[in-house]
Amino acid sequence: MTQTLADLPDDVLLLVLASLESARDLRALALSCTRLHQLVRDDGWRVFVRNRFSSLSIPIPPNGSHGWKQMAESLTWQSRCWDKRSLQFQAFLPRSAPSRGPRTRQAPFQPVVDAHLDPETNQELVVWGAGENIVARYRERRGRGEPANITWHRSEGKDLGFTAGYDDVISISILKTRHQAGRAILTGRDNGDLSLLSAEPDRFGERLVHFHPTPEEHLQQDTINSLDVLNTSSKMLISAATKSGVLVYHLPEDDVSEVTPSTTYDLRTDVFDNSAAQLCRATWMGQGDVLALALKGCKDPLRYLSLTPSGWTHHSAAKNMDVERQFDIKYGNICPNSLQPVQPVAGSKGGTSLLLSAWRDGTCRLQDLRTPSPFDAVYQDNVDPWADMEALMTYGAERFVGGGMNGAAIKIFDFRWTKDYYHTSGLPCLDMDPFSRPAQPFLQPPVNTAKGRTRCDHVLGLPCSWHDLSRNIYYRPNASYFLSNALPRKFSSSGIWSFAKPSDFSPNFYIGISGGVIEASLGPSVSGEPSKNTMSDPNFGIKGWRIPGVGAYKRGYESIPLGASMMETGDGYAFQQNDRAIRFPWMWTPRTSMLDAGLFPSLRRHHRLDCRFQAAEDFCPEDVFSDGLHI
Repeated sequence: MTQTLADLPDDVLLLVLASLESARDLRALALSCTRLHQLVRDDGWRVFVRNRFSSLSIPIPPNGSHGWKQMAESLTWQSRCWDKRSLQFQAFLPRSAPSRGPRTRQAPFQPVVDAHLDPETNQELVVWGAGENIVARYRERRGRGEPANITWHRSEGKDLGFTAGYDDVISISILKTRHQAGRAILTGRDNGDLSLLSAEPDRFGERLVHFHPTPEEHLQQDTINSLDVLNTSSKMLISAATKSGVLVYHLPEDDVSEVTPSTTYDLRTDVFDNSAAQLCRATWMGQGDVLALALKGCKDPLRYLSLTPSGWTHHSAAKNMDVERQFDIKYGNICPNSLQPVQPVAGSKGGTSLLLSAWRDGTCRLQDLRTPSPFDAVYQDNVDPWADMEALMTYGAERFVGGGMNGAAIKIFDFRWTKDYYHTSGLPCLDMDPFSRPAQPFLQPPVNTAKGRTRCDHVLGLPCSWHDLSRNIYYRPNASYFLSNALPRKFSSSGIWSFAKPSDFSPNFYIGISGGVIEASLGPSVSGEPSKNTMSDPNFGIKGWRIPGVGAYKRGYESIPLGASMMETGDGYAFQQNDRAIRFPWMWTPRTSMLDAGLFPSLRRHHRLDCRFQAAEDFCPEDVFSDGLHI
């Protein structure tokens, strides 16, 4: 009796589905017969997402239009946009109010920003501290192809008795409470005030809870340098870092207006070795038992606290001497706001001890706090190796984004770990190298072991030339986006203070710059005018996302589209030889005069970069264009 693939038991078929590299292959298998169609619908897309995007934090899709199939569609679409550098930008800047008297020059605020996406309601909330005030934008996606419902709110600090400067918001976090209060905003101010405010539109800015130590507490609550919230199935813990210690609060599950710390740790007693030392940031690493610390003015600026039966104990982070020799790094000063825990596998029990941090020598270091593990790596911009990154934001173990005080420029790094998904796997085979060739400061072009192989041999597991090389890090360089020249003149020197993303599966993120906020959104261009012809995520994207929405002007903000310039900056690993002058790579700018639609239609989607960065000479030798077709 002839056996077919569909006759195999489900547990064997799921192993087959887990080995498929692209959504195209999974869809083709689902169309082959009724049984496989049902298996793919019920379990296949879930297996694909969990295996190909294992480091991203993906919740179980709620009942409705967004199931595992839609999640796979969006994640593969976003991965392609990241790889092809398909990013668009717009800025939210304070609107200049007309003045009849003499103008007074005010220093721009330094915004801290946070964002949150509710997958059940499809509503996104972004908030930022604008001096002593708090600004929020609500954006709810109504459906594919339909305009979003957008509203703005603003909480005036003066209404709560705060003044500019001394009472500025310097740390902020969105959270969802476990009682009828709903969404809330946790704010820490320069004066030491720590409060939970309502984030519901009808009660926006209303104080719900005030967190403060008792007069008997030895540790005083001065400037709140950072906030971090740990949300587990059983508790929500808040760590508030002041200059001299850490205060840990339990978020109340009932209606109370005053909360005192559940535990404190005064670092002055046994950590600080001189009076100039200060604690700048505390970040949760484990399930409430480990806190990573960033300090300044002392030896060993990266440390951690661990909870033992006898209480909190402090340790210096482990140092890997092999990494020090390999990358020629010194343990100098850390960029305090850059601490980012990295979870190699999403949802791992016990948290993680891997931490990504930025340092004043221009490096970003991934290290195990407790042991000098083999995961340690050092990343650096190979073109501008000395640029500090004040803030970092991670997407699982896929990539991270950095920025600093050297203008409004963001740097996108690949972690360079083994990737589970490549968007190129779903494209047809080619007998050629990927185009166009990037400018790599240190790497040599890889050897094409599949030269002459026009198609992949799936039986022997041998890729074609194009699929073989397109996965190599030489053809997947990191990139930087430069936004300063696109900003109005008075914001052109703005540095980057913070990052925030609504979720790991959101197609957009936010950048806090001096005096305003920039929204970055994934989306390929379909013509040379990216601001007018941009596709959006099919399931989580917003049609007309550049529209500021109702209330923006009234709340004192205007939306400005930004045209960014992009530069590819090498493989991203730190090199000892990265102290010498190198040839400056090409700066890509959006092209308004694009390729004719009839030129190279079968190759356009194989190009490494977005449509607006493509030129005709990328596809074949320049002598072909001697008749004047050269762009």
